[in-house]
Amino acid sequence: MGVEMLGNKYEKMYTRRINQVGNSLSVNIPKDLATMLNINKGDEMEIYYDKERGEIVMKRANRIPKGVRPEVVMAMNRAIAKYDEALRNLKDR
Repeated sequence: MGVEMLGNKYEKMYTRRINQVGNSLSVNIPKDLATMLNINKGDEMEIYYDKERGEIVMKRANRIPKGVRPEVVMAMNRAIAKYDEALRNLKDR
């Protein structure tokens, strides 16, 4: 990890090694970056190649049910992430 100045802001830069999982390749997301972006285990991500920029782009998939406000889904996801272990323990009772 390094820190690079981009314009007037500092941005953390990470280096990750590509791993193989079955027939696919994978790259992990650093914990502090996942926390900052509120990315949790089980979240769906969209991944595509931006040919114009020559970059792989990854962003959260927009899977919000019709008629549900995005802030409600975000609040629910935060609660599930915060109480994940307790909820799993309740499931086994």
